[in-house]
Amino acid sequence: MKALNLLIILVIFTGILSCQKDNSPKSTDPTGWFKAGNKPEQYMIGYDEQDPKQGLKSGFIQSTEDTITDYSTFGTMMQFCSEKDFKGKRVKMTGYIKTYGYENTYATMWVRVDDYDKRVTADFDNMMDRPIMSTKPWTQCVIVFDVPESQCTINYGLLLLGNGKAWIDKVSFDTVSISTFKTAYYLDEPLGEVQLPQNIPESPINLDFEE
Repeated sequence: MKALNLLIILVIFTGILSCQKDNSPKSTDPTGWFKAGNKPEQYMIGYDEQDPKQGLKSGFIQSTEDTITDYSTFGTMMQFCSEKDFKGKRVKMTGYIKTYGYENTYATMWVRVDDYDKRVTADFDNMMDRPIMSTKPWTQCVIVFDVPESQCTINYGLLLLGNGKAWIDKVSFDTVSISTFKTAYYLDEPLGEVQLPQNIPESPINLDFEE
């Protein structure tokens, strides 16, 4: 448990706040998704036509070497959108993850809401209190979070910590009642000099990985 708590801290403060985007998209990258993380060069992303949760394809992230020994090393396949569809709402993100890996393989969905009016990271959940570990079949994952009335970006994706491979499919976003239990918590971490991205998509895209 102590080691898991350490991983949570590392991913939140070392990884998410200094998350680096890989600006060299490949033709095999899923439409609308890109690779990031604290060591994106040690991971690859793409489509997989074998055993999707639904449809013809799923998305995956995979370590490119099997000798990652720094357990804070992670990559993510992610995208972001504006708050337009969800302003002032409680939102449920649902997705399905399966994994192939080792005892130190952790895969999760994650959501981070950046509030550019208040200049803070607002709600955040990286599921590190309930990760998908080692080798597991398709497993439903849920994150419930709030979107403020402010100008925001909603960042989300699939995170792989350490070695192995993780797949994601059948992702959806739905507004839910304010009485729905919220899994995310208000991080209240300053955004610093980070500026609002240009040309922000208004809505999530290619959540079923069929495009």
